[in-house]
Amino acid sequence: MPVCFTSTLPFQTNLNFASQTSMADKKIKNELDNDYRLVGIATSLKEYKLCHHLNQLLGCDLRKLDALEFEPKDRSRKIQFSVFKAGDENDKNTFVVFTNKNLGEFLLPEVGNFDYIIQVLGKFADEELQLVVENIKQFPEVVMSTEIPVKKIKSRERLVYEEEKHSPRLLQAKKTNNA
Repeated sequence: MPVCFTSTLPFQTNLNFASQTSMADKKIKNELDNDYRLVGIATSLKEYKLCHHLNQLLGCDLRKLDALEFEPKDRSRKIQFSVFKAGDENDKNTFVVFTNKNLGEFLLPEVGNFDYIIQVLGKFADEELQLVVENIKQFPEVVMSTEIPVKKIKSRERLVYEEEKHSPRLLQAKKTNNA
């Protein structure tokens, strides 16, 4: 007979220990949203040229967003990293391109050999992502392109980027009646 416990916490929790897998077999994840994949690109291409090639490959429209800023502990000034994004919350996949290097600092120090990091948000099949990686390798001046295991990145909180939501225009153009 299954044993079921009901929690007295403010939210409802039912624990059923009669299932095939025990609680010990399940891993508890206390991480940022890991529903994304990472691709690293080593290239001498300027960011606008890389984004142009990615737009053609992915059939998207990467747009430059406000820069991501960090203030390293050993520096007195902020370091900025360019950010580009294509897609939106309604799309199946969203692509965010980060520059990984600026003024000798790295956005993700664990993968300092890459100039750009692509964050692929959404459900992207392994075969599809591998095809994208292989096609990126064909871009002019690309030295290397590979998928980066997200678990390898200790500083993944740096990939959390929130766009500023622009408020709707308060003043609308006057409508003219040409009757």
